[in-house]
Amino acid sequence: MEMNQDEIKLLVDRYLNGTCSEEEARIVNSHFNKIMAETPDIEPLANLSKRKRRVGRNLGIDLSKKSRIRSFYYISIAAALLLIFSGWWFFKWSDSGEVHNTLTMQREDVAPGSSGATLTFSDGRKIVLDSTRAGAIIGKSLTYNDGSPIIGSDVLPANGTIPIVAATDKGQTYTFILPDGSKVWLNADSKLTFPSRFAANERRVSLEGEGYFEINEQRIRNKDNRYTKLPFIVSSQGQEVKVTGTKFNIAAYRNEKVIKTTLLEGGVLVNGQLLKPGQQGSLSATGDLKIEEADVMQAIGWQQGDFIFRGETLEEVFCTVARWYNVEVRYQRNDARYITVGGTVSRSRSIRAVLDLMERTGKVTFKVSDNVITVM
Repeated sequence: MEMNQDEIKLLVDRYLNGTCSEEEARIVNSHFNKIMAETPDIEPLANLSKRKRRVGRNLGIDLSKKSRIRSFYYISIAAALLLIFSGWWFFKWSDSGEVHNTLTMQREDVAPGSSGATLTFSDGRKIVLDSTRAGAIIGKSLTYNDGSPIIGSDVLPANGTIPIVAATDKGQTYTFILPDGSKVWLNADSKLTFPSRFAANERRVSLEGEGYFEINEQRIRNKDNRYTKLPFIVSSQGQEVKVTGTKFNIAAYRNEKVIKTTLLEGGVLVNGQLLKPGQQGSLSATGDLKIEEADVMQAIGWQQGDFIFRGETLEEVFCTVARWYNVEVRYQRNDARYITVGGTVSRSRSIRAVLDLMERTGKVTFKVSDNVITVM
């Protein structure tokens, strides 16, 4: 989106005065959040104050009297708009050293992922879901979690059923409510295949990647005229998880050595073996299933918005990190792959915060250039 100096000034004025439209407010907030995600570390107060006074002068915003009382947050939005919409104008009003530092910071950091996903139907049609919303509901029609319709939802047949593939790219996550009311959070670079309607006697989906499930318990009448729980089955690369009503996480990425199923509530059968709450089943490529006590918080950290590392190697850590930030990782030293790290970092932070955590080991440093991380 390109805007000239006058358009930016008017947009910021309307935002500060509370007279902008909902769409204009969404534009301002979206770009401001992007800047804050890429530059999470706060400047010294004196420098911040000086910069904001300069931005205020450049925008024609009166910082005296009532405006001076406003939170620095609002003037930060003006700075963010300048950076995103009209870099050339920011160059004009800023000293060259400060601009150079800003551009360097942007090249040496990577913003976190965000909401986003695609629905693909059996006839090849695709719907790119709105990234400003966090979830979609697949029922008789397709809607977002706020109830608004999804454009193109007429693809669902009035009768019968068709397969649907919900997929996230690297740097994306999304939430889906399935036709039976079960809820699935898809992590980055993941794919869930399910029918537009479940069969009367079975609910079956397939997962590639990672998903956190909260299964809606359902009952059916059996031959003895008694009600039994209707199974929900998740298939992943030679693994079958059978559940009735429960909460669990499955990590089944093709480029990882094991499939991990972590149970929070209820009970599940992993290839016929029972998992109890607080346990994790690890299925190797050879088909061996190991059941042990789980670090549940670590397993679902991504769904709660955190990276949680407990002594993993850099190579293991970067499998997760690279998917979320959509970066390429290169190693100058092969032995660096086996350095272990631990700690917790919010997934809403830029990648620099994650790299800083790993650099605290004193055994490794990183170079960031665009979307390439070089391990040194």
